[in-house]
Amino acid sequence: MVEEIWLPQIDKDVCTGCGDCIAVCPTDALELVTGTAVVADPIACNYCAECETICPVDAIVLPYQIVLEADL
Repeated sequence: MVEEIWLPQIDKDVCTGCGDCIAVCPTDALELVTGTAVVADPIACNYCAECETICPVDAIVLPYQIVLEADL
């Protein structure tokens, strides 16, 4: 079974390239590439959601999957 790596989704059409997300990222997983934030180091991303929280234009979202378990 292959384990999925979940990453922040950055909308290139919305991102203004302000760099706030890059400044707040505790693992340096993000960087600016041609004026847009990108996840440059996916392995470093710890999914802390700091980038999503600080983005002033809501260009970053971190999708979550909710799994309900039956009572055993």
